[in-house]
Amino acid sequence: MSTNSELANRFAAVASQFCSIVESANTFERMGFAVEIYRLLPKLIDEAIGLPDVATGDSPEVIEQSIRQGNEEWNRLYTLLKEKLGEWDAYRNVFDPTRDTEAICGSLADDIADIYRDLNEGLALMKNAELESEEAIWAWRFAFHSHWGKHAIDALLTIHFLLQNSAYFE
Repeated sequence: MSTNSELANRFAAVASQFCSIVESANTFERMGFAVEIYRLLPKLIDEAIGLPDVATGDSPEVIEQSIRQGNEEWNRLYTLLKEKLGEWDAYRNVFDPTRDTEAICGSLADDIADIYRDLNEGLALMKNAELESEEAIWAWRFAFHSHWGKHAIDALLTIHFLLQNSAYFE
């Protein structure tokens, strides 16, 4: 059985890979960037599902305030990704397939930027020597279930069809 520290380090390795790809988005062609994100999202989702339910000594607000990325930085990343993805950015989706019937517009740039921000927050916690791995696990797990998990699943499905429609799989 893995310890919380081992689980946090394993998740951090995949999260770091994802963040590194996003940070170097401008070095990729659109197809190459989409493929790299497509390859990492299932691993990221799998690792997130495996994170244990842990308690944290700090309140969620304290953790969030200590690491929250500013809107200016998020906007810069979102704009870069939107430009990189071009016409691949917008897609149609049903928000909750168990309840909703009307499609809404989604944005791959928004999905990827939001996943990046949430993952980066946990990585920042891991780098803070004063905090235990439980704080990072708690932040990643909470954010996965409340926010970035939906973005990851939507992005994975959208990229799958974009690659399929571009004859990538042939």
